[in-house]
Amino acid sequence: MALLTAEVTWLRWLLADFGVSITTPTLVLSDNTCAINVARDPVKHELTKHIGVDAFYTRAQVVALQYVLSDL
Repeated sequence: MALLTAEVTWLRWLLADFGVSITTPTLVLSDNTCAINVARDPVKHELTKHIGVDAFYTRAQVVALQYVLSDL
């Protein structure tokens, strides 16, 4: 999710360089409820210490996380 957030951030900067103004958050869809909860929760937990930087980065960028059901 952090890699996708980095790509979205880069694309938003590229569009800004071209003069396209984006004022709404970019919607990021995921089927992983745990990843969404960690990215939304600003409290650091002992078990998620190793992904703290990625979660902080995702939380700091202009993205809106939403759960989407995936079929296997």
